[in-house]
Amino acid sequence: MSTSYESCVANFDFTFRVDAVRRQAESLASHSWEYGTAAEAVMELVDPEKSVFAADPFPGDEIPTQNLQHLDPAVEWVYQKIRTDGKTLFDDSWGVSDPAALGVMAVMTGQRWKRWLDAAERQKDYLLQEAPRYGNGAISHRQEVAELWSDAVHMFPPFLAYYGVHKQDMALIEEAVRQAQLYRDVLSIREGHRRGLWRHIVGPSDMADEGSWATGDGWAAYGMARVRATISGWRPSNEAMQDQIRQLDQWIGEILDGAIRTDDDEESGLLRNYLGDDSWFGETSGTALLAGTAYRMAVLRPDVYAQEKYLGWAHAKRRAVAERVDDDGFAYPAVNPLKHASREPINNSPEGASFILMMGSAWRDCVCRGICPPSA
Repeated sequence: MSTSYESCVANFDFTFRVDAVRRQAESLASHSWEYGTAAEAVMELVDPEKSVFAADPFPGDEIPTQNLQHLDPAVEWVYQKIRTDGKTLFDDSWGVSDPAALGVMAVMTGQRWKRWLDAAERQKDYLLQEAPRYGNGAISHRQEVAELWSDAVHMFPPFLAYYGVHKQDMALIEEAVRQAQLYRDVLSIREGHRRGLWRHIVGPSDMADEGSWATGDGWAAYGMARVRATISGWRPSNEAMQDQIRQLDQWIGEILDGAIRTDDDEESGLLRNYLGDDSWFGETSGTALLAGTAYRMAVLRPDVYAQEKYLGWAHAKRRAVAERVDDDGFAYPAVNPLKHASREPINNSPEGASFILMMGSAWRDCVCRGICPPSA
């Protein structure tokens, strides 16, 4: 990082109470994916040079180290919540992919203590060797039935890619991309007003959901952006996987294009909880995560995404979210993350708080890298 970038990061004005939002993200988290997402968000906020979105996320082509005296704040907060005595990183009898949301943090902790690396190895083995599969080979989001949720693309492909860097295993990184593709093959909507967006849930249970849940599209898009940044940030995969990078850029762009096309709640300025369905309220969580994705892509592929279509839109969505963050770090209205089809919004969403941190960090990095104007 250059000194000017460091200075910009240190003095950045997020326009909302970012420390209060961080407190909510950390204090409200109780599920595996909430812990993993909050830790990711805190890392991007506090230690951006350790994130896969850093200019050099893998110094010397290696996973970044942990200080012998002091762990990184995100790692210190989350590492004791990671299970190290089972085949998955969190005790979960319902979900397949959710415990893997802790995978990147397990690998980072493992740079200090081998027990966490051993746990990450078992989590990887469970995903690839034991987890139920959908008919096309996609790893199921659930244990009881083979079912695909857009959420899963943020949970396990970023871990597989990151662990692939740790193991210097190109095939594992390629599998992360293949899994994203298998999910897209089933969930992506190919025509009509919602084309490019993803269905939320496809599978045999009564939870199947043909709608395009804004948070689900955000999970998928930001998850693929993390995989993409991992690939382009590690020199060997960047050299060998340019085709996969282009594919991921396209798939992320499809979702962003769909979100922009269905962005029609002029009163709130937010994306609707279900995109393309004007019966739904404008909602902060999905809006924040998709805006954050646009900022990340503007830095990763400025020739395509650092354009008014994406950045002007992201600025508007960010402002709409930021103005709804109160002094306690709550944003309203947010969808109930455990009841995605509820018509009753809430303000105390754990993942919603993490998404706001991700959006803010992505915007800051876009500004501090000289891509976004500072006054937008």
